[in-house]
Amino acid sequence: MLRPGQRDGESLFIGYVTDKTEEEVVAKVGKPETVDTKPNTLRWVYKKKTFDPDNQSLVDNETILIFQKDASGKFKVVQVIFG
Repeated sequence: MLRPGQRDGESLFIGYVTDKTEEEVVAKVGKPETVDTKPNTLRWVYKKKTFDPDNQSLVDNETILIFQKDASGKFKVVQVIFG
């Protein structure tokens, strides 16, 4: 189910990367432009990697993946922010 304001293309991308490890994300979508590392959180920023098929396929300026450590200590994607 889409949240208010969420586009269908975004929903597909979220499903593609959510709960994936760093290695799995790199294998699926490539390396990020920038990485911000904190002890229990990673913030990966991709530039012009996703697009909105409902808005003339305009490219999103940024797509941010937020990783947090799971119970086993591996970083996994817990949130995706489109901008």
